[in-house]
Amino acid sequence: MIKIREHTKKDIPLRVKWLNNPKVNKLIGDEPGKRTNLQKQKEWFKNYEKDKTKKFFTIYNDETPIGIVGLSNISKNNKNADLFIAIGEDAYRGQGFGKKALNWIINFAFEKLKLNKINLGVFEENKTAVNLYKSFGFEIEGFMKEEVYFAGKFHNFLSMAIFNKKNNK
Repeated sequence: MIKIREHTKKDIPLRVKWLNNPKVNKLIGDEPGKRTNLQKQKEWFKNYEKDKTKKFFTIYNDETPIGIVGLSNISKNNKNADLFIAIGEDAYRGQGFGKKALNWIINFAFEKLKLNKINLGVFEENKTAVNLYKSFGFEIEGFMKEEVYFAGKFHNFLSMAIFNKKNNK
């Protein structure tokens, strides 16, 4: 059964493991292919704790941590944020955990934070993720041709968004 709890300091080694997982790492839009280490993630967490525009959570299957989901660039004025999700454990990818976590974070953003819009970026070639986002009502707002270079080639990037149907403006 899926459980989601706030990201804590004890999640730092998991972040290192998951962000260095080649199957996860190649899908991360800001720095695909780049590796991290414990020191970098400790520094990230120290900054994260001070940053009121980010809310990150750890995804569990029962007692097993399997991934990360969260919001960054949360703007109370504009009532929007950017979404991030990664199932870090290979054995749990494609099992519906991402779908459940996505549903949870969307509800959190719209119900608890009272946001109007959630943005995300995804590689066009990540068809599984694009289709999942579309199934939730995300729409493609932008197409960036050859936006990211890694693994010896350029990759197209999509900007997608979903709006709060309750229109809490």
